[in-house]
Amino acid sequence: MKLKIGEIAKRSNVPASTIRYYVGEGLLPRPEKANEKMAYYDEACIDRLRAIQDLKEKRYFPLYLIKNILRRMDEGLSLPEAETVENAVFGSNNRIGRGLVDRQTFLEVTGMTEKDLKQAEKLGILIPFTAGADKPLYNEDDVRVGRDGIRKLAGLGMAQDDLSFLVELGKKIVEKEMALRRKIVAGKSTRENILITAELTRIGDFYRDYLLRRLFQRQVEQNIQKSLKQSKNKTAKIRRQKTI
Repeated sequence: MKLKIGEIAKRSNVPASTIRYYVGEGLLPRPEKANEKMAYYDEACIDRLRAIQDLKEKRYFPLYLIKNILRRMDEGLSLPEAETVENAVFGSNNRIGRGLVDRQTFLEVTGMTEKDLKQAEKLGILIPFTAGADKPLYNEDDVRVGRDGIRKLAGLGMAQDDLSFLVELGKKIVEKEMALRRKIVAGKSTRENILITAELTRIGDFYRDYLLRRLFQRQVEQNIQKSLKQSKNKTAKIRRQKTI
């Protein structure tokens, strides 16, 4: 059934201006033009608009992610199936969109200055949960990095530049992980690709944290063993000197 934009707006609770914007952004199909002043939209646009609003207002997904999710739905996937990857990458269903704060609130709760925040974002040691064309929003992890990470490290005399190696090495790890994912999903269907990617994301989050933590622990153990050995040698040397 074909409907005028006014009827689509009324039934979806989305303003006509927003509907036109979504059409321009490729989130909605272009209407059929009856003449220069009259166009008709497919009734299916109503469900599509509801999906867009749900993803935008409840999930806080930016439009480019929503467009990607809609593309999967056009290939036959349900909304829950289509957003599986985004949920896995950006957080579990019960966390997405919760606790997000704007830039001013972020500065207030972390105690960071605007100058420090700009530098941290420029270096890439703090990356807003959402950015792009929309105003940046920060989640609990961002707040912890700003408040319990960057500020406290600064109090210990560490400059933000000292952390840039984490970004450089992190990018290399991500590149390797992406290459591995492409290898694993090669030749798979869209549904299989999504499920595999979501599972790889969850495994990667766990394994990355586990491995770095273990490597750090082993390095600390080696440092302790080395320190104990040096202390033992020093004590033995002192004893020898006393017996001479």
